[in-house]
Amino acid sequence: MKPYIFKRIGLLFSAGLLGCVSLACQKPAVNPTLPETLPSSVSDRSSVSDRSSDSDRSSVSPSSWFEEIQTTGISFKFSSGRSDGEFAIIESLGGGVGVIDYDLDGRPDLLFAGGGILAEKTVTSRPCGLFRNLGDWRFEEVTQTAGASADLCFTHGVFPADLDNDGFDDVAISGYGGVQILHNQGDGTFSPLPLLVTHPESPWSSSLAWADFDRDGVLDLYVTHYVNWSWKHHPSCAGVGVTREVCAPREFAPVGDAIFFGDGMGGFRREDHEVGLLETGKGLGVVAGDVDMDGDADIYVANDTTDNFLYINDGTGHFQESAVLAGVAGDERGVSTGSMGTFVFDANQDGRPDIWTVNFEREVFALYRNEGLGLFTHISRTAGLANIGGDFVGFGTVAIDYDQDGDLDLVVANGHVSYASPHSPFKQLPLLLENDRRRFARIRPSNDYFANGHSGRGLASADLDGDGVLDLVFSHLEEQVSILRGHCKAKGNLIRLRLIGTASNRSAIGSVVHLSEKRIVMHNGGGSYLSSSDPTLWLTALSPSSQQKIHVVWPSGKESDYVVSNVVGELTIIEPSSP
Repeated sequence: MKPYIFKRIGLLFSAGLLGCVSLACQKPAVNPTLPETLPSSVSDRSSVSDRSSDSDRSSVSPSSWFEEIQTTGISFKFSSGRSDGEFAIIESLGGGVGVIDYDLDGRPDLLFAGGGILAEKTVTSRPCGLFRNLGDWRFEEVTQTAGASADLCFTHGVFPADLDNDGFDDVAISGYGGVQILHNQGDGTFSPLPLLVTHPESPWSSSLAWADFDRDGVLDLYVTHYVNWSWKHHPSCAGVGVTREVCAPREFAPVGDAIFFGDGMGGFRREDHEVGLLETGKGLGVVAGDVDMDGDADIYVANDTTDNFLYINDGTGHFQESAVLAGVAGDERGVSTGSMGTFVFDANQDGRPDIWTVNFEREVFALYRNEGLGLFTHISRTAGLANIGGDFVGFGTVAIDYDQDGDLDLVVANGHVSYASPHSPFKQLPLLLENDRRRFARIRPSNDYFANGHSGRGLASADLDGDGVLDLVFSHLEEQVSILRGHCKAKGNLIRLRLIGTASNRSAIGSVVHLSEKRIVMHNGGGSYLSSSDPTLWLTALSPSSQQKIHVVWPSGKESDYVVSNVVGELTIIEPSSP
């Protein structure tokens, strides 16, 4: 068992601690001593960086909320195989990005899926790219030295989590041929675990979601599969005005998803129809979280041209598919859509998790409001989301409070799958959608990235420079990745919360945090599209009270309460040992 290591932590709540704590903002120690065991006291080191003063960000126009940073040292493009001229549907999926502090130095690092090539009717891989965060917006590539190339398969998605509860995040990487899992050795390197062949005939995985579905304290892995494409099922399709185009998913049969139940030591047991999974989906996005608020991890799958899935967990890792009954299978008329990225969050701050899904062009992006009792209402039009128009093909998406006013806003990466669509361009503008708790309004920043089209696919968020403001990472098809620095200062007390499970999985995936204002913030598995954001939970406390109550519901079923006062900084809470 490797030691638990903490760096740059503002507050640490030990097991069973309940009380009021104030945090002074000070520069963190450069090289704090690493404890051998979980500390039982409260540290006074703040993670708020001294690189940007409050006055720098006290008044920032929405048009300047994000700035693309060109000098990070990251140079990486996803290889789709388009240049090989096959017009294969595998070209259209793209690749994502995973945020992972793989070396536990307190700075989020970035791992990008590499894709592959399709020359001579052969699917071959291209290495992934791991970039270590050196601070001050400088990164260095460490792919080979860290053993993170993951080049057994044509790769798509990157999903970090601590699969063996040893304190170091491992990584699952989806793709054509199976799921590759890199085990973090704890010394800055990874070692590969045996390849997960996720389907006996069509092991083409897209998005993944970690969660403890059977509540045994160990993470399990939900695997979405797309379609049964192979060189034996590679039709030639024409487009509008062109003789060759990538074939639509309707030309292919669906492939059933699977769940791999973990044993905590790197081994997995595959289940599908035995636990209630259907075989009719064409999955691209997935998120695992407690949708019905009964204490276990449910699953929402965004399918392409088939009904989306909502799997309700019975608490033992067996599921009832309920999307049609719940009202989340398709659009407002119940028609199936081309869904890609997805997210579960409390959009209207009523204490219930809502479901957000981005779709194909000429389809309204879907926001399903949770009415309770397992029922949802499609509210995209009343929420203003139909006003963005039908020109976009949405992929990566995150719900973050990017204007730091206490509610979660939306960001979407867009880009077409057809090279010559008559309806909208191949490269498309990304979207910022500001939440006012009733409606969403599109914000149009004037900077170069949001003002220009991109072949957008993956999207993740993290505070890359430790300044207390979330930044964005976009990945694209055959286009350099983009790193955007956030520039918006908190309007209330900002709490950056990290949860550590003990009886629960150590990543604490599946936790729900309740705030004084009757809001919830969820630590879900999966979400976005082929991508994973930093697991830190961002809480903006807007209450005029000097104290903020935090109630944590852990995946194990334990509940714990904390009271903090005048907090602007980073907190880490360890799951209590007692109920």
